[in-house]
Amino acid sequence: MLFAQNKKRIALLLALLLAMLLFAIPALAEEPLSFSLSVEPASLTAPGPVTVSIRVVNNSGADMTEPVSVQDPAGEVVTAFGDNGQALIRDGEFRTAQYTYNVSQEQLDKGQLTYTLSYYQAEEDGEVVEHAQMQSVAIAYTGTNVDLIVNRNIDPKVVRNGSTVNVQYELYNAGNVEIKNIRVRENSSISRSNQTLPSLAPGERKTIQFTATMGNADLTSAGKVTYTADGETSTITLAEEKIPKANPGLVLGDVLTADKTSITEGEAVTLTLSIANNGNITYSNITVTDPTYGELFTNLTLGPGETLVRDKQFTLSETTTFKYTITLPDNTGTTNTVTSNEVKISVYDPSQVLVLAVTADSESATISSAPADVNFTLTVTNNSTFEAKDIALSHGPTRFYTIEKLAPSESVTITRAFTVSQAGKFRFTASAADPLKNTVSFDSNEIVLTYAPPVVTPTMAPIPTVAPLVTVTAAPIEVLEPVKLQTNGILRIAAYVLGGLFAASFLLFVISTVIRAKKHSASKNAYDHMELGEKRDYKEPARHPESFTDQEEPEDGMETIAPPAASETLPSDSILNEETPAVAENGEETVAYRLTREESSLFAPPAQQSQTAEPEPEQQPQADSAPAEQASLPEDIPLPPPVKPISLDHIEEITPQLVSKADQTPIKEKAQRHRRANRSADAPSEDE
Repeated sequence: MLFAQNKKRIALLLALLLAMLLFAIPALAEEPLSFSLSVEPASLTAPGPVTVSIRVVNNSGADMTEPVSVQDPAGEVVTAFGDNGQALIRDGEFRTAQYTYNVSQEQLDKGQLTYTLSYYQAEEDGEVVEHAQMQSVAIAYTGTNVDLIVNRNIDPKVVRNGSTVNVQYELYNAGNVEIKNIRVRENSSISRSNQTLPSLAPGERKTIQFTATMGNADLTSAGKVTYTADGETSTITLAEEKIPKANPGLVLGDVLTADKTSITEGEAVTLTLSIANNGNITYSNITVTDPTYGELFTNLTLGPGETLVRDKQFTLSETTTFKYTITLPDNTGTTNTVTSNEVKISVYDPSQVLVLAVTADSESATISSAPADVNFTLTVTNNSTFEAKDIALSHGPTRFYTIEKLAPSESVTITRAFTVSQAGKFRFTASAADPLKNTVSFDSNEIVLTYAPPVVTPTMAPIPTVAPLVTVTAAPIEVLEPVKLQTNGILRIAAYVLGGLFAASFLLFVISTVIRAKKHSASKNAYDHMELGEKRDYKEPARHPESFTDQEEPEDGMETIAPPAASETLPSDSILNEETPAVAENGEETVAYRLTREESSLFAPPAQQSQTAEPEPEQQPQADSAPAEQASLPEDIPLPPPVKPISLDHIEEITPQLVSKADQTPIKEKAQRHRRANRSADAPSEDE
């Protein structure tokens, strides 16, 4: 029974589904006309015009018997569609229209534009019925959007001297408002004038270009763009960008090398191309070609500071010379073409290949001193099919032996003593010319000599081990620094002490010099000035003539000098009154000497000479007569011997005899004291 109820329910559900399908079939039927819309721009910041595109397609399977029309969102017929708003569309054909429509704020608030397609279609009963098909297109209200995109392009990036560079600014209005009064300003090294654009509509793109010439220094681009949009002025500043002057630096010496320059027929050789770029230019799309093998490499790039290395292997059957041609376009707009050096690969017939085997050996693997003499043994074998001639044996650049000739399979052994300066590795070379006159070299095996100090074997008594050599190393900076500072302090103190001693010594020297100068001046002022005359009697004081007192009175202001009193005893009387011993013993008249002084500027200053009064004629004794005092003497008293005058040249001989026995004072000092006494006696007293 339960099963029967379920069957009834299932049958009911199937019936309902079938009914729904029957009602849905008319609804799923395809519309006879296809209607589509599009609008540009799809967003607005304010009510304004947009471009609307309309497209209507007849896919009903029959020609339209009545025209169709399209109404805009306001219900007005779109006259741009068809013929003044009417279009008769055949089966399979379509009609399009594009026109400008002013969007209102209400439509912007709704966010869409709705158009209506109107057409007529006959029903099954033959009645013609008007149909309407609606289609909507979205339009967004975004508000004001100011967006100016500035792109700067510099071409070329590196500029050669004297070449031009273009600095291009691409301006794109990505906003939804118009941009006005666009002004682009560049750095003074590029251009001193500005360039402007009056306006740039939304979605519009324009370019501005500056041109400059490269001189001896790099250029600098620094753009600044100002514009006005939506009533406001804005500025876009682009960062500085250096435009360097081209500095080519390709290293184009021996750029092409080979792993071997001689091979046998059918053997492979590898050639290596190496180009270094030491400049600031970038090379791109480089191609390398060879006259024989054509294009070898393409699309290579070589930047500043880089080295381009490429290998190519060739299998040769004949002698070939390689010389590459290299094309290097760079980022300065210049294409450079250079050629490499030549590399010759000699290809031999196996029967003409020179093959030498060189083996080396030494008498010892160690040396006990340096330098040391070592015997080396070299064995050279000719493994060629022909005779080898003039085989040169050398060590490095030094050639020490030549083998004149060596038959095929023949060997020669040579022993030579060499002086080696130190232990190390040693290798010898054998070189000879092949049948094609090419010099071929063959290296020997490597010999290693090590250093081993000599071992001393004790005989009578063991020799004590010598202490290892103490290596004196430099003290660390942390240790040397305090010592250095202490030493500098000691030297500084010593310098201060020596400087003080020098200053004190110099001060004492100055003081002693001043004192010595003062003493010298006093000594000169105290110099003895003796009275000058024709002659002077030092035994009896000179008598002043009477005429001296009879002289005229001195003029006003002049001092009168009185003669000394006759009874006054002079200090020199004790000396001059001494007896003069006789000097003659043969009965002849004894002669005494009287000191006289002639006029001399040495003992009498000019002032004194002018003041010395000439004696009276009768008072001046003659050389051959006796003094005046002798006339009054008695006859029985013998006359003293005549006085013989002497000159000043003999004063120094007689002066020692005229020294006082009491104090040994020279006559000069006593005369000075006498002169001072006379001056004091002549000076008037206060009573006078």
